[in-house]
Amino acid sequence: MPDSNPALDFIFSRRSIRKFTAEPLSAEQLDLLQQAALAAPSAMNRQPWRFHFITRPSVIAAIDEAALTKYREDGEQALLDRLASRGSPNSLFYGAPLVVIISIDQTERSGYPWIDAGIAAENIALAAQALGLGSCIIGLTQAAFAGSSRDIIGRMIEMPDTHDFAISIAIGHPAIGKDPHEALPGRLVTIK
Repeated sequence: MPDSNPALDFIFSRRSIRKFTAEPLSAEQLDLLQQAALAAPSAMNRQPWRFHFITRPSVIAAIDEAALTKYREDGEQALLDRLASRGSPNSLFYGAPLVVIISIDQTERSGYPWIDAGIAAENIALAAQALGLGSCIIGLTQAAFAGSSRDIIGRMIEMPDTHDFAISIAIGHPAIGKDPHEALPGRLVTIK
C-alpha cells in the first residue's frame, strides 16, 4: 500500500459524527458538496435523484419533528430511547447546520435508484470528510415522509410528487471525535 493516498485516507478516517457545532458551512464548502453530489455515478447515467440541501433551521426542525412524531405514534420507544442516549432526544440530525435529503424519482422504471442514492450519499459524506467536516448518513428521516406529514414536508423541501425519500446526510463541523468501528474481516470473501 502506498505511504499516503488522500482518497483512502478520507475513507479510513471518516466516522459517523453525532454531535455538531453551530458553525455554518461556508458558501465554498456548500458548493463543493453540491458538486460532489452531482458527480456521483448512477446506473445507465439515469441520475434518478434530486438533492435537497437544507440549511434553514426551521425546515430542519420541521423534518425532525415530523419524523419523531411518527416514531412516537408508532410506539417506537426503543428507537426514541436510543436517540436520547446519544444526547439527541429531539433531533435526528445532531445539531448539524446542513441536512441533505436525497429523493428519487419513482416513475423511473429502469436502473437502480435506491442504490444510486446510496452511492451519492457516500460521495457527499467523503467530500465532507475531505473538507474537514463531519457527516452522518441517516435513514431514520424516512418517517418524516410517511403518513400525514409526507405532503407538508415534501412541499417544504420542494420534493416533486413523483419522488420518495431515499436517504439523508447530516453535515457540519464535528463537536466530538469518534473511534473507528470494529472491522470485521470475517465478512470478506475472496475468490481466486
